Amino acid sequence: MADVDQPADAVVARLAREPWTVRVAMWSARHRWPVAALWFVVTIGLFVASLAAGGTRAQEAVSNDQRARFEAGEAYVIFGAAGTPEEEEEPSQQYLLVVGTNDGRTVDNPAVAGAIDELVTRLTEATSPVDGTQVPTFTDLVHPLKVPAQAGLVSPDRTAARIVARIPGDGPALAERLDPTPALVADLRADHPDLTLLPLNNTLANAEIGELVNSDLDGSLRLTIPLTFAILLIAFGAVVAAVVPLVLAVTALLAAFGTLGLYSQLVSPVSPYASQLIVLIGLAVSVDYSLFMVTRFRSERRSGRSKDGSIEIASSTAGRAVFFSGLAVMISIAGLFLLDDPLFRSMAIGTIAVVFIAVVGSLTLLPATLAILGDRVNRGRIPIIGRDRPEATGFWSIAVRFAMRRPLIVAVTVAVALAAAASPVGRMHIGQTDFTSFPDTLEAVQAVNLINEKWPDGSTLQFQVVVTQADEPATRAAIERMTVELLAIDGLGEPTGSRLSRDGTVAMVSVVMSGGENDLANRAIVDDVRGRVVPEVFGGLDGVRALVTGDAAYTKDVTDFYAEGLPLVIGFVLSLSFVLLLVAFHSIVIPVKAILLNLLSTGTAYGLLVLVFQEGWLREEIGFKPGVIESFVPIFIFTILFGLSMDYHVFILTRIKEARDRGLDSNAAVERGITITSGTITSAAAIMVVVFSVFVTLELVVIKQLGFGLAVAVLVDATIIRSFLLPATMRLLGDWNWWMPRILSWIPRVTIEGETEEPEAGVASAPV
Repeated sequence: MADVDQPADAVVARLAREPWTVRVAMWSARHRWPVAALWFVVTIGLFVASLAAGGTRAQEAVSNDQRARFEAGEAYVIFGAAGTPEEEEEPSQQYLLVVGTNDGRTVDNPAVAGAIDELVTRLTEATSPVDGTQVPTFTDLVHPLKVPAQAGLVSPDRTAARIVARIPGDGPALAERLDPTPALVADLRADHPDLTLLPLNNTLANAEIGELVNSDLDGSLRLTIPLTFAILLIAFGAVVAAVVPLVLAVTALLAAFGTLGLYSQLVSPVSPYASQLIVLIGLAVSVDYSLFMVTRFRSERRSGRSKDGSIEIASSTAGRAVFFSGLAVMISIAGLFLLDDPLFRSMAIGTIAVVFIAVVGSLTLLPATLAILGDRVNRGRIPIIGRDRPEATGFWSIAVRFAMRRPLIVAVTVAVALAAAASPVGRMHIGQTDFTSFPDTLEAVQAVNLINEKWPDGSTLQFQVVVTQADEPATRAAIERMTVELLAIDGLGEPTGSRLSRDGTVAMVSVVMSGGENDLANRAIVDDVRGRVVPEVFGGLDGVRALVTGDAAYTKDVTDFYAEGLPLVIGFVLSLSFVLLLVAFHSIVIPVKAILLNLLSTGTAYGLLVLVFQEGWLREEIGFKPGVIESFVPIFIFTILFGLSMDYHVFILTRIKEARDRGLDSNAAVERGITITSGTITSAAAIMVVVFSVFVTLELVVIKQLGFGLAVAVLVDATIIRSFLLPATMRLLGDWNWWMPRILSWIPRVTIEGETEEPEAGVASAPV
């Protein structure tokens, strides 16, 4: 390998035969200062460019804007295409303010009734600056005490009321019009301390959630970066070595934020959770990749190699492993593109971007940085933990040797235990985030909770059916029959409503649905109406379409979309991962076993996710409200975890293969490869677990679920599976681990680890 004593032309000639990843790394090392400068210019420049373009444009956290892809969404498209009714040219009624009494008084009390009168008056008089002109903030306010009881604006026990209004405009104009509302509500609260006043409006609620997401993002960085630095200090025992991974991680995050921001401005708004996922995945993989590279560099320097030789060895071994691991992660996440969901696609783009940038940085910035620092990477040694420690020692090395001495007992015991932990997955109930799943600290959530308490019959959930050819007498008769059928279903009730489109050809029939949009009973009602009522009532009418919609129907359509897409994504990820490992290790047993082990860790994560977030284990300790598993969480956990698991698997197997290629028998190579990597794997896993666990402490339950699932899965994967199940199964299989059918002998051999020569005598004292 490269050495300071070798002629320059010999080094160049040998590098020309190296894989391109090594050539890139060594070129970066030779041009260390320009490469480092260019890296900071590009990564920080992307972030600055996105800020200049307007930052990240996020979709609302609670929104059905994408529902045109489902039956529940198509219904609204059909109704809208037939023309908005004239009386609804302004936006339809929206909840504005929920009013409750704190002492049990009813709205019939003169003081309470007078207070509501004043609230309606002040809301009517409220104005907002829109395009430089003061205009009424709200129009057509409805006084809850001056409309019939059938309107449902006063609770059955008459201790609460709802004030509704029309709010003109949409998008930025609507946000601008509502901007003074929080201050107005604060003033009203100050004047009426005896009343509970809670604003409830999608725009205001999503603004609250957006602030929560941003504060969570800031909070996660304040926690994860110091904790990660602390683990790196323990892993490396030196301050400078611990700083290097953080530099790559922070710059990779900035570049990924910039990429996501530019995408959101130039293509489409992104998921409000996309930035969280960039931090969740980007910090973990960036630090992991740096850990692998820096650890190998320091190991080679200790063994006596020159600085350049150590960089080349690190690049051709750990660097190549990082490249293939990153490729596996990106392939796994790319499976999400198979689902036609713009918001899901944006989350995939953000995570793939940060992994790609981390891989590029590992092949360019890290070699350049190591070339600049040399042995100065060991500066700032910490007493005791900063001492050099021999390889293949420590607790996990002992565990590996134990597993290989009793492989059958260990393999059966661990497999049964993990299968038992995964068993609750059969009870998984996936759903969609609604206001009630967000923290109770949000005013919108408090308002919804108050409504659910005061209107227990479900006055806020609408079940709707859109019917075409509504101008035909036969269709009108069928609509009347359908309304009777709907009211006969347990869970649906009055008041009913029916609206005609402007051209009179499409009708929207509404009834009230009890419960919540994620309730299994309501999904059953949707299925019943679609599968029984609609065919019975409209089956004999040619050309008439009746589409079921409403929040419960939309939630069912979305969850079905993800549930049906999961097998497709799993098949894609497993197939490409199999091919990647088959080509990399030229064995059919290794990819099959890797897939089975990864599925076991994924199943364990799913099972514990159900026990905790659905059935309420640890609810007090973690701080959340048990409920459904967010519809996209299982798919995202699978794709990310499968990619990250491949990280460790590739890293370990490359060291096993390296030992085997040097002449060790299969069992000795397995023991050598796993024990020598156990310290690095433990440190890498600890960092990932800490990063993911920090997200469990945040407010958003969706992020809690992702963080918990990934933390548990990585912990299980890097400890129980890699230190017990993997060595036990490889010991049982012996030379069969490397079996390749002759029929597949045509598959090309691709070496992940480069050849490593022993350092030449005297190199230990070579100048850095």
